[in-house]
Amino acid sequence: MAFADPTLLPILTDGDPCLRAAALPVGEIDREARAAVAALAACLAAYRAANGYGRAIAAPQLGIARRIVVLDLGAGPIALIDPEITWRDPDTFLVWDDCFSLPGRLVRVRRHRSVSVAYRDLAGRRRCWERLPPDLAELVQHELDHLDGVLMSDRADGADAVRDMAQRATLVDAARPRPRLSLDSIAAAARAIDPVFRDSPQYDCEPLSAALGCELRLKLELLNPIRSFKARGADWFLSRRFVRGERGALVCASAGNFGQALAYACRRHGVALTVFAATQANPLKLERMRALGAQVRLHGIDFDAAKAAARAYAAAGGDTLVEDGLDAAISEGAGSIAVELLRDDPVVDVLVVPLGNGALLNGMAHWCKARSPATQVIGVVSRGAPAMARSWRAGRGAAPVSSERVDTIADGIAVRVPIAEAVADMHGVVDDVVEVDDAHLVAAMRLIHRHVGVVVEPAGAAGIAAVLAAPQVFHGRRVASVLCGGNLTPQQIQTFISEPQGA
Repeated sequence: MAFADPTLLPILTDGDPCLRAAALPVGEIDREARAAVAALAACLAAYRAANGYGRAIAAPQLGIARRIVVLDLGAGPIALIDPEITWRDPDTFLVWDDCFSLPGRLVRVRRHRSVSVAYRDLAGRRRCWERLPPDLAELVQHELDHLDGVLMSDRADGADAVRDMAQRATLVDAARPRPRLSLDSIAAAARAIDPVFRDSPQYDCEPLSAALGCELRLKLELLNPIRSFKARGADWFLSRRFVRGERGALVCASAGNFGQALAYACRRHGVALTVFAATQANPLKLERMRALGAQVRLHGIDFDAAKAAARAYAAAGGDTLVEDGLDAAISEGAGSIAVELLRDDPVVDVLVVPLGNGALLNGMAHWCKARSPATQVIGVVSRGAPAMARSWRAGRGAAPVSSERVDTIADGIAVRVPIAEAVADMHGVVDDVVEVDDAHLVAAMRLIHRHVGVVVEPAGAAGIAAVLAAPQVFHGRRVASVLCGGNLTPQQIQTFISEPQGA
């Protein structure tokens, strides 16, 4: 298959002997290897632009006899150099496959439902991509077959296993997962949200790394007008709403930070907002929501009780209820954090993210798994508010698991009634969810204050608390986390941050 651009190498098709030869190991990643990666990435991008699909290409398809695969999962090209499958799920499944090198055909093949893959990136660093979800497992198996001179037609399974490409939408597209969150929208949010919330500080924190026994990259999402990451999602949500021509009054429930975020964005754009909060909500957060122009109503003993009241109020008055974690745009706005975090260097072994209603974790996880799929993504909940963890562990398709009550100092992640859509968004992009107790949250807040010099609220310190609670899991690894909120009252600062005498 030739391209209109003469600088692009043509994609070889069935019958070319180069497709049947086993590729050679790359060895040293030299100028030739880098040129091969660039050629693969250019051809893949051109094919996607012309046809609207195409997730990967292997070097032999361009007549390059080296063990190189380039993927583009929606967040830019990723090079797999000398990839090898290190584990195969014994369970297999049938899937309809397509291939650049067999144009016009679809073939039904049998693949392992999951695999793990080890490879080197373009900088020569060894990466391990563990237990891929089925749609990516079949993709990687297809591309590694190319490196061994095997085409999908060689694996045709059963009668009538070859179909015409005209059936692609029915046989291929319909079988692949369709995430609620859009990578294109996450990328657009990273360019378009209010500049005051973009490009927050991030750096490798040496003193905190030394204290925790890992190589820690921090993203500080609290040095902004509301001291929280929440404004990214609120701003992007409101801008998408305006595109649809919607400018009516809004209602939300909040423990404080999302209410501030939405109030800030609504004030900027002249939209009326009513926020429902629990009667025991953080008084500093309540004060700031009112100062930003929101009408604040107190109802119920916790966030979820306040949300129930907000829902009833919106239904009675005809206003639009905004649920943090439910509207995809809110998660997509939060995902812009991952765009920035991984922009210059995507090599992170583990991303550890606080988990409340799911907007932060889901937005970041979707981008991370497309930009750096070998990165392990871990959500962190409070042990006193385990509903989101239990709901995720129940598995895909299971009903959310609610709690009767919450008991934690971390109001920002104190979820009692999970949002089903947010839990579903986690599957396929979140590798684990861990629980931390309040003692580890306090210890993390103090450690952050001592080594980073910022005041972080309990929910904002949850990622560091997870590392502190299980140092053996993170030891020696490159870890990234977000300090995502810093709204504490003077009394809370005295209680949580002040070090014991002699510490």
